[in-house]
Amino acid sequence: MERNEKRQSGLSREKWLALAIEALSIKSKSKFSLDSLIKAMPVTKGSFYWHFKDRAEFLFALVDFWSRHDTKIAIKALGALPEAVSASQKLWELMCVIYELNLTAHETMIRTLVQEFPDLEQAVAAVFQSRYDTVRQIFSELGFEGDDLEMRTLLFASSAGQDQLMFLEFSDKDYERQLKLRHEFFVRPLIQMLYRK
Repeated sequence: MERNEKRQSGLSREKWLALAIEALSIKSKSKFSLDSLIKAMPVTKGSFYWHFKDRAEFLFALVDFWSRHDTKIAIKALGALPEAVSASQKLWELMCVIYELNLTAHETMIRTLVQEFPDLEQAVAAVFQSRYDTVRQIFSELGFEGDDLEMRTLLFASSAGQDQLMFLEFSDKDYERQLKLRHEFFVRPLIQMLYRK
């Protein structure tokens, strides 16, 4: 069969990565194995080598896929908001996008891959830095500065979506209430939180 015929009958590279990230997220605590991955997906080993020359190319492509689908999509959503939107509303929109699109679903798997393949660390760190910078900008627009700005940014960046990672389950109504409480927590100046009645 000609190479072009295989391409037409098989999965696109993007679809291959989408299936792979889901399969790997299910087995996020186990060591990476190409054979195990292929068994968990409706693909052949040949299709892997059709799209990726080796494991390293695949892993970097996976990190790029994760960045585009779990980070850049949220940043793009913020950029699509009208300029008149307040920083508080931007933070609310970000929190909703993270939850509604389940943008933390692959975090454990990505962190596991970095531990196993340290060459990925710089690429993954760049994604986390992009997230941090985006959140920091929102808190800066809210008027926070100095240690308060850094603390809120770090706390938000490290806690966003963690309830999903901890397998906490809420009804949609309860989760919306939780989001509102978190939003209130993050936008309120510290002195007001201390003396809240």
